Amino acid sequence: MAEHDNPVPEKPEQELPPFVKTWKQFYRLLIGWLVFLILIFYAFTKYFE
Repeated sequence: MAEHDNPVPEKPEQELPPFVKTWKQFYRLLIGWLVFLILIFYAFTKYFE
């Protein structure tokens, strides 16, 4: 089988969401979102205990 017979086209860059430019920015946003959720749930827990 020749190399050009590969049925899966290779993308030079995986597609990113439209609101980020780089993977580094995407992962920073993701970690920030998770920290935000943890803080919100912590605040709810403390408020309603």
